[in-house]
Amino acid sequence: MTEIPPDRVENPTPSRSRDLLRTALVVVVVLAALAGAGWTGWQVRQERAADDDRARALSVARQAAVAFTSYDAEHIDEDLDRVRDMSTGDFRDQFTKALGALTGAIKKAHGVSEGEVTQMGLIRSGDSTAVVIAAVDATITNKETQKPSLRRYRLQITLTLVDDEWLISDISPVA
Repeated sequence: MTEIPPDRVENPTPSRSRDLLRTALVVVVVLAALAGAGWTGWQVRQERAADDDRARALSVARQAAVAFTSYDAEHIDEDLDRVRDMSTGDFRDQFTKALGALTGAIKKAHGVSEGEVTQMGLIRSGDSTAVVIAAVDATITNKETQKPSLRRYRLQITLTLVDDEWLISDISPVA
């Protein structure tokens, strides 16, 4: 058998060890970058979803403010039903109980009110609730007035998320 001279024996060289170390380091850095990008992407999606929820809540609050301050004696049942259908919980129950008296008073006065949101802002929002302040100008006429009158309302509208739909859970005047 021929003996291989010691200078020909293949031993891992320092340069080969360094290459393995560099490769491992590159793999670790790439994996960390991918994990960071994934985490950032998840956070961006979460923030976009929250922004979308806030925008939906503001849109529903605007509709609620207009529906709550707009009615016409000629189709009062539909107008009040619109508010009731946008409602939930105790507010819906209380509003439903008041419908008879409201309907009678508005029909008797031949009342018409046209509400318009002039300003609004989101006060706070969470996973299932949002609170909005709305400034509403309503032009009101009835059989007693010769010309329309302007009423200004400031409303705090609380919304609750029910089955992925924002519903009114409270409307109260703000002084």
